[in-house]
Amino acid sequence: MSVRRASSVRVCLVASVAIASAVAAGLASERTAAADGLSGKWKQGPLREEYTVQQWLPGCGPAPVNGATGGGEIVDVNVEGDDLSFIGGGRVFRTNQCYDQLPTLVRDAHSRDASGRAWRTRCTTPPSDPRRASMNTLVTATSDTHIDLAETGRYEITLKEGRCTADVKRARSFDLVTQAPAAPVASAPAPKPEATQPAQPVPGACAHPGEAARLEVRPSRKLLKTGESFTFQSVVRDAKGCATGTSTEWRVGDGVTSITIDPSGKVTVAPGASEGPVEVIATAAGKSARVTVDVSSPAHYDALLAQSGLNASGENEEAAVAVIATGTLGGAGATAEDTARHRRNVFVVVVGALVAVLGIVALVGWRRSRRAAAIERDAEERHAARVREAEERRRERVAQHAAQLQAHKESVERAEVAAKEARDAELEDARATVCPACHTEYPARSTFCPRDGNRLVPVTGVETNPPAAAAICPTCKRGFDAATLQGSKVCPHDGDELVPFPIRGATPSGEGAHRSKGKICPTCGGRFDGSAAFCGKDGTALLLLN
Repeated sequence: MSVRRASSVRVCLVASVAIASAVAAGLASERTAAADGLSGKWKQGPLREEYTVQQWLPGCGPAPVNGATGGGEIVDVNVEGDDLSFIGGGRVFRTNQCYDQLPTLVRDAHSRDASGRAWRTRCTTPPSDPRRASMNTLVTATSDTHIDLAETGRYEITLKEGRCTADVKRARSFDLVTQAPAAPVASAPAPKPEATQPAQPVPGACAHPGEAARLEVRPSRKLLKTGESFTFQSVVRDAKGCATGTSTEWRVGDGVTSITIDPSGKVTVAPGASEGPVEVIATAAGKSARVTVDVSSPAHYDALLAQSGLNASGENEEAAVAVIATGTLGGAGATAEDTARHRRNVFVVVVGALVAVLGIVALVGWRRSRRAAAIERDAEERHAARVREAEERRRERVAQHAAQLQAHKESVERAEVAAKEARDAELEDARATVCPACHTEYPARSTFCPRDGNRLVPVTGVETNPPAAAAICPTCKRGFDAATLQGSKVCPHDGDELVPFPIRGATPSGEGAHRSKGKICPTCGGRFDGSAAFCGKDGTALLLLN
């Protein structure tokens, strides 16, 4: 029965999982279908920012001000799984990210509306960061031709002398381009962090650049999804940092067919390309710098971006550098700096170390689980033994108690029987009998008078004084009352003439000797003293014992 029940439970679980999977797949397909109509080219509006400054100190720098930037750029909107990506206008944005580009922001939560046309994301900075920020981004497709982006958040900067706090509201809209768009309004390029800016030459010193001394390619590492394109930037500088205008040649690693690159450095990843790193080589003045393109599927992009250490655009802020030999340096060779390869090697080593540590932890956990299982079995066996001992002691106590109860019951029954017998004996002793001839009283247990052999009667059945008709045989010493004689004056046993009981004759010769000896009843074997003549039980004449 238990096996059939377990099989039924497994069948129900499998059916439930299949139904849930089918429902989830259906819902996912409906949501994907709802968002599929949003792919295409869209024109983005200006980014409007409104700040509400709660408190601002001079040490926090200039206070933020309201304003609007950009607008009119054409961006590509693509459906990537359950989310949308916006590529263009100087950045790449996805609906599972916050619109703010603060590098230390980390996503806390992300959800999508059941209709598949609204996305919510919450991002915060780590607690240890003195520049605290929290952002809530909402992207809503109000129709098939219009998308609204709204973001609210707060910035907090902690200083020794106090705290700077400001709230922000951002808004931007996107409209589907239905025909060839007009030339977009030029927008100021997004400024690069200071760490990525090359050293600027002294003004006026680059009118006549010198020989090529350094090849710089940015970024040194780029994370791209299948089907995307990206243009690497390269510049050849002289010893003073001036751009020499030397051309750069581009190519991908040997045997790579899933990625193509044109003379301008634009890399295109084929839609069916396999995931993994691909090396791109930039060559100028006979020296090469190598950069890395990490290919990822749309489904794995976010996970790889979170683990890669790249910025929100999937780029490394460092440049790949190759030093070009010159007469000034006095050498015929060059040293190429490939920080991307070094970082990749470090990453591989770190991952290998983590795998080894996880393996050791898993082994230790397995051994501990085995030891815990053995300890648990021993504890269960000890518990079972203690339970058996307790049960045996309980059975012994129950048996002892039952035996004591039985002994008490038998004792009570014996006492009751003895009391009843005593009461019966007392009653029998209380019912005394009397001889109707000699009027001698005897206990109730006697039946015949030992003196004259007459049958005894209850005391209440005899008068106090002996009747005058009572007589006794002088020969056999048997007594007879008037009822027994019925007018006769002769002993029915030996035929002698009866005499009155009060004047019976003297004791015959030898009678004293007989009294000194005991007598026995020949019928029942009862023993009596010498004064008795008849058995008190059956009335038989007693015999003298020799």
